[in-house]
Amino acid sequence: MENEFAILSQFLSQVGPEVSARSGLPVTDAQRQLIERFANGDLTSEEREQLLPDILENEKALRELVQAIQSQNK
Repeated sequence: MENEFAILSQFLSQVGPEVSARSGLPVTDAQRQLIERFANGDLTSEEREQLLPDILENEKALRELVQAIQSQNK
């Protein structure tokens, strides 16, 4: 799981502003639940593979993931 966060972090450090320009879509309740499960490490590898493109293409979804991870570390 930590490896996937490292990959995600590396990707985000390499993307430019054009990616964040496509972030206008709202996060659905279903996506929010998956993001919370992802942050908790409760998704299967298949579920993670399906969710990661949604997170990477949507800044709002990425913020949801960051918030979910931060809430665990409090």
